[in-house]
Amino acid sequence: MKSRRAGAKRSHGTGTDADSTRAYAKRGAVPRLPGYVVAGDIFSTVRKSSMANNVDLNARPRDWLGGGLVKDLVAFVAGGGSGIGEATAKTLAMNGAKVVVADRRKEPAVRVAAEIVEAGGEAIAAVMDVSVQADIDAAVKATIDQFGKLDILVNSAGVIFPGSLEDCSLDDWRTSFLVNVDAALLLARACLPHLRKSDNASIVNVSSLAGQSAYPNGGAYGPSKSALISLTRQMALEWASDGIRVNVVSPGTIDTPLTRANMRPEIIAQREAKIPLGRLGVSSELADTVVFLASPAASFVTAQNVNCDGGLSQSLMVQKFYANK
Repeated sequence: MKSRRAGAKRSHGTGTDADSTRAYAKRGAVPRLPGYVVAGDIFSTVRKSSMANNVDLNARPRDWLGGGLVKDLVAFVAGGGSGIGEATAKTLAMNGAKVVVADRRKEPAVRVAAEIVEAGGEAIAAVMDVSVQADIDAAVKATIDQFGKLDILVNSAGVIFPGSLEDCSLDDWRTSFLVNVDAALLLARACLPHLRKSDNASIVNVSSLAGQSAYPNGGAYGPSKSALISLTRQMALEWASDGIRVNVVSPGTIDTPLTRANMRPEIIAQREAKIPLGRLGVSSELADTVVFLASPAASFVTAQNVNCDGGLSQSLMVQKFYANK
């Protein structure tokens, strides 16, 4: 594991204060994991209980429409072992979905899936390297074997190598695009045959405000997240005739333990002062947005980039406008 300065972080917010909980890859290399899939009866020993049990479903996942917003739909969440992905997986389950929690590490994926089951939901875990087609194919197959269908794909895996473009190695650049862009395409294409059979087919990608505005030491992160937004629109255009909606969510600065650990209180206060709502976001708020876009409630919404940032993007636009006066 590398330090914050030198390592690659899983991330979706703006800069190194993003929603990230662990290092993803060694500099200049993408990890290769075996196509190991955890499915079936692995959670049979977990006692099922009601959603009201004292399992913390990540801050406050909302029970939209009495848990029926995505009732009986099957959702595949890439990067579901932590951060935004974890919150999304749990909020989908709270709202009635059967969830596949996919992550490159076994322990977080199993933990999140087990917590969903303990809370009364349905979930399996899949260990998957998003950059390896064989892993993706195995995880999608496990989804169909377990649940018989697939309705929702959430791409929330991501990586960041903080630093300047001048210092960004070609390996770091390629890894950023491989994980942040290519993986979303690989996953979507693997899921496509199954999504075409769904009456509520939806793909939601997770980008960042960094994909819309450059920031210091962003390196390849911003360009790759910008490419993901463009990819989302292309997917939406090409697959609309199949009834598949494709949208992207761009979070701003998210309040996580990593944010608090790596940002001084005065820096956090400065960030909050720039946000019209006056505070940082939390993972569950991103999850609410993702679940809405994935649900039938957003049945006429496609090809959209939704900023979930407390108004920060608009505030930055206004600041830039008046700075030039």
